[in-house]
Amino acid sequence: MPLKLTENAIRQHLKTSLNDVIAYTVTDSTNSRAREFLADGKQPPFLLVSEQQTAGRGRRGNSFFSPESGLYYTLVIRPDDTRLAIEKTTLAAAVSACEAIEETAGITCDIKWVNDLYLDGLKVAGILCEAPRSPQNEVMGIIIGIGINVAAREFPKELRSKAGSLNRPDLDRNQLAAVLTDRLMHWTGNLSDPELIREYRRRSFLIGKNVAFILNGKEIHGRVTGINEEGNLIIEADQTYVLSSGEVSLSSWE
Repeated sequence: MPLKLTENAIRQHLKTSLNDVIAYTVTDSTNSRAREFLADGKQPPFLLVSEQQTAGRGRRGNSFFSPESGLYYTLVIRPDDTRLAIEKTTLAAAVSACEAIEETAGITCDIKWVNDLYLDGLKVAGILCEAPRSPQNEVMGIIIGIGINVAAREFPKELRSKAGSLNRPDLDRNQLAAVLTDRLMHWTGNLSDPELIREYRRRSFLIGKNVAFILNGKEIHGRVTGINEEGNLIIEADQTYVLSSGEVSLSSWE
């Protein structure tokens, strides 16, 4: 039986100082709860974790399958440089999640640009970073949402060919949450460090691969040649494309 997520257990492993740690057994979405807390005046940094979500959210309004036995995690920070944080926090989250999984589970994951972690060709974690604004249009904080499938074995039919898990029901998710927090606090405090993008590139499995993406309603096929210092994906096709956001898929195009 996996250990329950609790504030005390997370703090026992945590090296970073947080204003609050809130642990749920089930909630709708840790990112949604974080937005509400920020709007109510809660001061970052604070952490929310849950073992299950009923309305997990992904990028572009997609839902995120969040069965029990996972780690559904949201860290809220208030950076000194909001612009830089908006640009690079997703990169920091991906590297931090890889490092935390490596340290606690001994498993090496790959990063699929820009915000997914893969293991054996299947997605095991997703990232959703948000920067909600106040009525005065000021950024209230940076919300870093990370969902990790720790031990799920059954997935909806439409996800069975895409989704996987760490397959570690014995993993201490409290330790995973604490190490993830420590790594995130390190990297979000050092977003300008060139080592961040080097670590991100090192874990990327798209470099050198053929991919497809949609631009202005047209499907374009090309080869990924690199990731620049801003974390943008560089693709060579009929011209050089530099993608700062969007979705790409592996392609059999030659």
